Order: sequence, then structure tokens, then C-alpha cells
Amino acid sequence: MPRPKGSKNKTKRVQSAAKVEEKLAAQVELKKTLEAEQADILAAIEKQKQLLKAKKKELRAAEKAIAALEAKKAEAAAIEAAAAQKVEIEKVVSKLVSSGKSADEILEMLKK
Repeated sequence: MPRPKGSKNKTKRVQSAAKVEEKLAAQVELKKTLEAEQADILAAIEKQKQLLKAKKKELRAAEKAIAALEAKKAEAAAIEAAAAQKVEIEKVVSKLVSSGKSADEILEMLKK
């Protein structure tokens, strides 16, 4: 087995205080930058939450309006159907009256 080269008693390099101070300043600056970015992102998230809340409120209002309009539409359709049925009944009654049927006979036919 080959022996490792180099002495095991190497002295570690000690960095100068100036280099350590420079690296520390760079890390502090990086930390400040990251904290500022984080604050900006959090502010943007809060703004989007408020916007989402407002949009949900608008959506609920629109859904209520749609439901009310659909109810009115169904009511109007029912009224139109009743009117059409009334016109149809009047036509049938007038035909039966003109054919010489009595009121009792006409009522019996309408019940069917």
C-alpha cells in the first residue's frame, strides 16, 4: 500500500482578519438583499390574496344575479306556456261551440 504524500503535520492557513471581514460584509449584504426580496414577495402575496377575495365576492354576486334571472326566465316561460294553453283551449272551445256541442259536453271533453 502506497504511503500518502505530504506531511500530516501541515499547518492550517489562517485567513487574515481583513478577508474574514470582507466575507462577513458580503454575507450581511446578501442577507439584507434576501430579506428585502422576501418582504416584497410577501407583500405581493398579500395583495393577490386581497384581489382574490374581491374577485370571489364579485363571483358570488354574479352567481346570485344569474340565479335570479334564471328564476325570472322560468317564470316567464311558465306564463307564456299558460297563455298558449289558454289560447289553444279557447280555439277548441270555439270549434266545439260552433259544432253545436253543449256546455256540459265541452267540459267533459276538456277534462279528458
